[in-house]
Amino acid sequence: MFLAVKLLFSLISAWLVWQTIRQHCNKYLAFVVVAIWLRFFLSAFHQITYDPLIAGFSINALASIGIAATGLLMLPPKVYQLRVLLPLYAFFVAVVASGVINGGVSGLINVMVKWMFFLSIACAMFMAIRKTDKDFVLKKLLVSFFLPVSLAVMSVLLGEVKATEADGSASYIGGYNHEAAFSMIIAGFILVVGLLSPGAIRFRGALFALGCVVLVLVNYRTSVLAILPLAAIFAYTAMSSKIAPRYQTVFFFAAFFGMGMLFLMASYTMQDRFADVFVFLTSIDDLIKAPFYYSEAEKDIFSARVYLWSLYIYEYVNGSFVHQLVGWGPESWSGVFPKYAHNTYVSYLYEYGLIGLLTFLFAAASFVVQAMRIKNKQFAWMLCSSMVGFLIMNFATMPLWNIEGLILFAILIGNAIGPVKLPRNAWFDSPAFVSRLAN
Repeated sequence: MFLAVKLLFSLISAWLVWQTIRQHCNKYLAFVVVAIWLRFFLSAFHQITYDPLIAGFSINALASIGIAATGLLMLPPKVYQLRVLLPLYAFFVAVVASGVINGGVSGLINVMVKWMFFLSIACAMFMAIRKTDKDFVLKKLLVSFFLPVSLAVMSVLLGEVKATEADGSASYIGGYNHEAAFSMIIAGFILVVGLLSPGAIRFRGALFALGCVVLVLVNYRTSVLAILPLAAIFAYTAMSSKIAPRYQTVFFFAAFFGMGMLFLMASYTMQDRFADVFVFLTSIDDLIKAPFYYSEAEKDIFSARVYLWSLYIYEYVNGSFVHQLVGWGPESWSGVFPKYAHNTYVSYLYEYGLIGLLTFLFAAASFVVQAMRIKNKQFAWMLCSSMVGFLIMNFATMPLWNIEGLILFAILIGNAIGPVKLPRNAWFDSPAFVSRLAN
């Protein structure tokens, strides 16, 4: 029955996307809307799109390659010369170097296709924002999320649930394959709504609340924790706008106290799901040890994540000097460890070495700094809090390992570099190119 629901809402979402891109939508924005929608649409039918089709490639993989190639060819070449992208390119060089030195060609190709997908979306977001404004772009982008959000709601109404974790807890993920990837889709929806200016759309607060409720029902702990900074600032700015200036200081302390109480209440009501998180935070000193010192009970903490991190770090520390510098290569964990690391930083340390991890952290920090330069300080705070939340998410899962997480990251980066006035030495500001941006 739920397959029929998927088909119905897929048709509705396709019609909405068509109506959106044909109304005052430049080609860069149309590309972003269609590319993101297509990914969400194909992932909804994972029973078909995940299986190998041609030369070992699935429909999803072929679509990702096609989207990346289309975006990279469509964008003006000068966009790739943006100085702000240099830290990201340094990370790409570290990934390629690790793959070449270790001879991991297949893993390197797979990883770089994903990052080219990300680059095409982020740069297209940049161009779309430059040609219009960020609120116009974000409003149009909302239609891409209609399908997954609607299916999540329908899964609750129809009882379409997926059992997750060893504790028997349930996830409402709209018939998608995995709660991790789906939680990133919903986090992306929350991000897009949250970054819209107050009054930009009707029912902004209701849509934001809907997204938060759906994310809780998805039942993926790390995504819930990651969205907390954005949710807190969204709630504070929404309420503070209705408070007279002379009461702002009092309201700030009252809001801080109130949000703290709400967090404690939420922690208590969801203590079964977050118990391992608190155990990890309170026992972190005892858990920093070689994997063979872990007891059977300790191996289960945080869904075995801490034990997995120990396995990766132990292998890294005992590797050769070259491996410690450049890692063992993209996706080299496969076949070595039982599961992926569930921690981007630990995984990057093992796969790309110290150089790869440091270049990634530098790139992420540079985009946070770029976001802080945005003149609209309310938007800048929302964006920075979202970036902090995303970086927190990477501590206990790997959003950059799948396309859904890269879409979320691309939306963040596109909004970080789009609204900022670039200096004259930004590489690409020739009169002809500036004229193309304005037209």
